[in-house]
Amino acid sequence: MFSPTFLKHKNKLKSPIKVTLGAILCSSMMVSNAIAWSEHSLISYPILNTMPEVAEQAPIKVETLAEFVTAEAQGLATLLATNEDWLRQNFPHYKPRPDAIAFDAADKDLQTSFIHAIRINPNARVNPYIQLLPGQDKQGRRQLDSSEVAVFTNLDHYNTMTFVEVKSGELVTPIEVLVSANDDPDNGLDIGLFTDSNTEVGKLYGFGKQAFGNPALEYGSQAPFHMGFYHESSILFTLAPFLRETFPDYRVHMYKALSEYAFSTGHDYWGWRFMGWGMHYIGDIAQSYHSTLQPGVSTVSSIWTNAKDMMGYPQAKIDAIQLLSNRHLVLEEFQEIITKKAYEDNDFSSALFTALTQETAVVEYSDNTFVEVFAKNSYDKSDKLADYLERWVPQQLVSDPSFEVDGSKEIKMIVQLIREQHGEEGITKMSNLLAEFMLDHNANTRSYVRAILSHKP
Repeated sequence: MFSPTFLKHKNKLKSPIKVTLGAILCSSMMVSNAIAWSEHSLISYPILNTMPEVAEQAPIKVETLAEFVTAEAQGLATLLATNEDWLRQNFPHYKPRPDAIAFDAADKDLQTSFIHAIRINPNARVNPYIQLLPGQDKQGRRQLDSSEVAVFTNLDHYNTMTFVEVKSGELVTPIEVLVSANDDPDNGLDIGLFTDSNTEVGKLYGFGKQAFGNPALEYGSQAPFHMGFYHESSILFTLAPFLRETFPDYRVHMYKALSEYAFSTGHDYWGWRFMGWGMHYIGDIAQSYHSTLQPGVSTVSSIWTNAKDMMGYPQAKIDAIQLLSNRHLVLEEFQEIITKKAYEDNDFSSALFTALTQETAVVEYSDNTFVEVFAKNSYDKSDKLADYLERWVPQQLVSDPSFEVDGSKEIKMIVQLIREQHGEEGITKMSNLLAEFMLDHNANTRSYVRAILSHKP
């Protein structure tokens, strides 16, 4: 299909292939505010609740971020400087933090200096709060408006959840902190951080232009922080080097270092909260649409799609974008419906929850585990995921590029439609596949949490 002449001109193709593959990646991140799993809290709680080292911890005192950075200014300056040096030496595709925004222990506004140094959205909601599970009592606490938790203009998704205020000095359980913090990165931590994000910090942070995703969409700018393409073919990386401009591994490493430091200095609230932030990316990478450019599509097909687009035949690219978006949404909607129904019925006997709650084999976490184990396992399951979607979900939803799943009445009926076409076998097959991903999520989470807690005094 590809002649040597075509490949000889690969340097000329880099810009066009960026347009095509960037558009494909953008479609993947346009699903449900660009999240991998619907409400990480719902699938992290069963894991954490079966970890005695988390569930049996005594309550801890809430602390604001300002209180933490003020108390530990000198130590944080040393930690962040040391961590920055390590990242520059060990992460080959890392975008160095500009020296001008290094944390300054003498700054008059220590919280802002810290936020700039770790390069998160300064408008993100970092005040203490608790995200309640379905049916959980507010215990007299003030219910927060969704705008006090998330930065987005459209908060319809958040208005189905319940958030309550907790104040400095109040006692909360570590599992409450972890479950809530696990969703924080989807609430706005990674929004608007690139030079083309039209924000002041985008000009300061050193991440450059957004490699993929749509900078015009307020949630689209988090794409490179929540997706990690580490295992695509070498020719794809040669033709599209921007695929390496992804940052979840950096986030995971940084939050792990911050969590360990907070624990070591007696600031347990922030030890657990930073851990929860890192856990989010651990969960994201377990989902194949966040570790794989096009699940079920070969490298040759991806390049051929680009070639046809360059020759003036864009329909293949248009179709690829639509199918990727549809399939991503179908997987997430199926997971959301199955998960929320279990909470509503108080029935956690399904394969999905068995996968989340069972003690499973856990690798010892190291600096390369996120990429070489977690992301690789997810990438390796991508073909099976695509195959199951094609076999067990109605063709219109996953194989018809003329159909727009997002906003359709069919997507809300996904479980019913699978049952009508394939009977209980279809539901079982899809549930068992989802359970495979959840088992990985379970093992990955336990590995990361235990690695941090091994440093806790």
